[in-house]
Parts: sequence; structure tokens; C-alpha cells
Amino acid sequence: MLQTIRDKSSGWMAFTILGLVIITMAFFGVESYFSPKIETYSAKIEGPAKFWIWGKQVREIPQDRFQRRFEQARQAERSRQGDAFDSARFEAIQSKREVLDRLIDEEVLAMAAERDGITIGEAEVAAELKQMEEFQVNGQYSADQYRLGLAARGMTHGQFMATVAADMASRTVPGEVAATGLATDAELEAYLVLARQERDVELIDLPTPAAPEAPTDEALKAWYDSHGDRYTKPEQVAVEYVEIDGATLEVPTVVDEQTLRQRYDEQRRRYVTEPVRTAAHILVSVPADADEAEVEAARERAQALADQAREPGADFAALARENSDDVGSRADGGMLGPIEAGVFEGPFQDALFGLDEVGQVADPARTPEGWHVIQLADLEPGSERSFDEVRGEIEAEYLATERDRVYSDLGNRLIERIYRDPTALAPAAKEVGLEVKRTGLFARDAGEGIAAMAEVRQAAFADAQRVDRQVSDAVEIGPNHLVVLHVVEVEPAALIPFEEVREQVRADLVADSLSKASEKQAQALLERARAGESFADLASDVGRTVAELPALTRQSPLPPMLLEEAFRLSAPTGDAPSVGMVRLGADRHALVRVTAVREGEVGELDDATRDALRQQLAQARAVVEAEAYVRALRRQYTVTVAEDRL
Repeated sequence: MLQTIRDKSSGWMAFTILGLVIITMAFFGVESYFSPKIETYSAKIEGPAKFWIWGKQVREIPQDRFQRRFEQARQAERSRQGDAFDSARFEAIQSKREVLDRLIDEEVLAMAAERDGITIGEAEVAAELKQMEEFQVNGQYSADQYRLGLAARGMTHGQFMATVAADMASRTVPGEVAATGLATDAELEAYLVLARQERDVELIDLPTPAAPEAPTDEALKAWYDSHGDRYTKPEQVAVEYVEIDGATLEVPTVVDEQTLRQRYDEQRRRYVTEPVRTAAHILVSVPADADEAEVEAARERAQALADQAREPGADFAALARENSDDVGSRADGGMLGPIEAGVFEGPFQDALFGLDEVGQVADPARTPEGWHVIQLADLEPGSERSFDEVRGEIEAEYLATERDRVYSDLGNRLIERIYRDPTALAPAAKEVGLEVKRTGLFARDAGEGIAAMAEVRQAAFADAQRVDRQVSDAVEIGPNHLVVLHVVEVEPAALIPFEEVREQVRADLVADSLSKASEKQAQALLERARAGESFADLASDVGRTVAELPALTRQSPLPPMLLEEAFRLSAPTGDAPSVGMVRLGADRHALVRVTAVREGEVGELDDATRDALRQQLAQARAVVEAEAYVRALRRQYTVTVAEDRL
């Protein structure tokens, strides 16, 4: 038997199989056979393979990223709708898919930019940074504000530049597509005629049908059984928690003079404003695959431009407009604006900061984009603030830093203790001197006290806390304000007993009956109107009169659904009536009849108004075309959505 196995395990087929196994392990690692990958993405996007099954782009949208974006969308919608916001409806899968689709579109655009080799130059990224409002003070770019922004993000200058460049690259093609949106004079005329159209309308506001007979207990129970989701109490949890609020921590309130002076000396650079240099440049681009001869030819051309710019009376801006290969700054005469040290690195920065006089032009500087001829267009002198000028500022910062240190130290000690035993919160809280508090039961979408915060509810209903009963990580609920929680009680979702909701069931059943009766009544009258019966007779049959609404426009002060129906109906032709039905409320309908349509009068419009309207039409078309581009792009990628993880 052993000899048979030996015979079967030798030969070309055995060696072929062994080779395939070795190749598989080389690519994927032997651990893949013993440690199956656990998928945690909300969506995965895959591009086509470049060669058989290799070389395809793959990106994932993690669950935490989706949850953050969904929570942002929830807060935005809550702010927009106010008291009318329906949290349960917003939790529907349709809302989640809309948010996820926007994230998928962003990833697809980024993947397409990467695939097509779209890159953004340093000059363009720097110009974009200077336009970001978060880095501006009084409408002007501030280097100090930029540094604070980077610190808040926990990013270096290079990392942030790369992030902005990637975002700009992903928006390049959609932006170019949108820029092609045009509107002709004929389209503008057609739009104006339609937008200013007037309609004469007749309306019958139908009465709510009589209330049905009181439903029997059998009917109530049948409704309750078939609509159990309406009468189900959602899953609820209660948590124990500890809270660290930096604003309430005890810290020193007085700082000695020596400490403040030492801090001033250590941070002296903060109070020194470096000269601000405004630069203009002319770019002589060099292809990435250029040989030495091409590079040298470009350098000679750049040197000739530099020599020309140094001649008395030379117009650098005119030279840039005529000769620069940088499309982003060429129209502005090569102007790049104020540039701080560190925005550009390497030869460009060395050349610019080697200039001392306004109007001075440096020798060409080499970057991956090509050769730059740089002019110092403006130079604002720096300044220095004395210790006495900034003493109050230093003292306030020192005390704030001490508060941050105490807060951070307390939080770190708490988390380190929890890591040693993540199944209990009380021992860790006792060790660091914090009080353990407890909430009442709360659901995923609503709570009181600390549970009113979405971040707390999200942490409480995470599987690690709700199912495994682990103590949570620190949950940031504000600046220097965190909560750590431990789920101590879980009440599963359960159907509320019928007797407890009998009156609600009765109200829901009656309301549903009235709604259906109202729609049935309106539908029957609509059919009679379509058959040719007069509105006056129909109104008389239901004890109503016909309301005449002459010269309606799309801006008339009427309920939106009524205007929508009035302008959706076709114009009346011959004996064919133009009638429709609209729901005005849960148990209230109306019949609408269009009796006349008059095309809008364009009238005389000044050129400025026509240009503004044409621009609006072009922008609307641009949005549609950009969206069409994204939809077409998505068809090139395979998108897998994990709806069970949304």
C-alpha cells in the first residue's frame, strides 16, 4: 500500500500540483490556510484585473467610516427637519444605502484617478490650501492657523498635502465634465416659457368620509397581529459609566514668573513672525521620461527666460502669461501668492528663500514638474513680540496645558486599568478615584442624560459591549470630555402586550380605514370626471363647491403636492378633460382639473439677467452630466455591499 502511495505521489502531475501549492503560499502566505479572513467592510470596490486575476484595484469602506458618515448625515437631517425628524424612518435601509452610495462614488472617483495616472502639482495643492477657510484668519491664509489645523488632525504637512492632492485628483475629471455644461439661447427661451407658464385650475377639496363603525375586538386583534412592528418595544440597554470632564478637574490657578519666562524662551519662535514672501513663477515643464538632452534644453530655455526677466523694465507677468506651462497660474501672470517655509521643499524653496529684494529673479530651479523661473513679487517684513506683550497669553496656555495634562493622565490611568480587566468598570474607576454612574434603559435612537448623545448609544450597542459585555474604549463626547461605559442590562426587543396598546391599535385601525375610504372615494370621483361628468355635479354629490384657481404659477402659495399635480397634468385638448387626484393629508384628498394653459411670456430681459439665468441652466446641466459620468464609471467596477453590516 505504501508503495502504491509513493508511486502515485511522483511524476509530472504531482510536481505540477506541488508547484501550484508553493506559488499560492508565496502569494498569500501559509497562514491564510489556518487564519481565515474576517470581512468587516460595509462595501468593497474592485476594478478589472490588468492581467488575468492580478493587478486589479481593490478598496474597502470600513464599517466605522460608514457609521461616522451616517451619523453626520443623521445630525444634518435632524438639524434640517427639526421636530419633524423621524429617527426610525431615517434608520431604514434606503437611507443607509444613500449614504453608502455617496461613499462608494468617492472611492470610485479616487480609484479612477489613480488608474488613469492623474496627479496634481505642488503649486496647485498649495494654492488650494490657501483657499481653505479653515486655514484663514479674517479672509487671509494664516500659517499659524494651518499648523494648528494639522496638529488637530494629527497629520504632518506632507501627509496633508498628499491627502489634498488625492482629493483634487479624484475631482479633476468630474470637474472637467461639469465645465462642459452649456445652455443655448433657444434652451433659455424654452425654459423661460415653461417656468412662467400659467394655468387655470379647478379644485374640489373632498370631505373626509364618515368614521367607520367601532371596530370589534376581533378586528383590533387581527390588525395588531398583522402590524406587530408598530407595537414592538425596541431593544434597550442600561450602562454603568464613568465620565472625565477636563473643565471640572482641579488644576493650579497661579504660575510663577520664572516658569512663564522659561516657557517664553522655549517657544520664542512662536512669537517671531517670519518675513512673508509672495512668489511668481514661470514653469518650463519637462516630461517624466525626458532624456538628458531634453532636460538640458528645457533648462536653457528657462535660463533665457530668467535673463529676460532680469532686464530693466521687464514685465515678469507678461512673460509668464506667454511662456509658462503651469495652467493654474499662467493666467495670473505666474502669481502663486504668499508662501511660507515648508509649503514647497527642495530646490524651489531654496531658490525662493535665497531672494532678498522684491522683483529679484532666481536662476532656474529643478522640480519633478520641470524648471521654475522664480520671482520674489513681494516681501513683508517679520516681527517679534516681547515677553511682556505675550505674558497673559503664555499664562493662559500654560494653565490650559496643565488641565490637558491632568485630563490625559487620568484618562490614560483609567484605560490602562481597564485593559487589565476589560470585564468590569467599577474596580478601574475606584482605583483612579472616579464615580460610577448608571443610566436607565435606552434604545438605539433615543435616550436621556448621557444616553442622549449618539456617540454613547453607538458604543453601547456595539457587539463588544452589548453582546460580550466588554468595557468600552474611551468615547469622546466633547473637547477634553470622555465617557467609558459598561453595558449591565439588556432588554431584548419585544412585542408590547395587546391590552397595553389596545387604544393605540384602535386609533391606528380607524385612521387606516379612513385613509382607505378617502382614497376610494377620490378614485371613484376621478373615474367619473375622466368619463366626462362635470366638476360642478361631482362637487354637489359630496356637498362641496368647486374652487376656481386662475392664473396659477409654479410659485403660487399653495401646498407643494397640489402645485405639482396641477403642473404635471397635460393641457386639456378637445373633449378630453385634464383631471387628477392629490392626497392632501392622511384621510384627505382633492380632485384637480386644468381648464386652460397659457405659455409664459419671456418679455424683455437685460443682458445681465439673461446671462445669470443661462449660467443657472448650464450649472444644472453640469451637475446632471457629472452624475452621469460617475454612474458610467461605476459600471466599470464591481461593488459588493454588505447590507447585513450597515
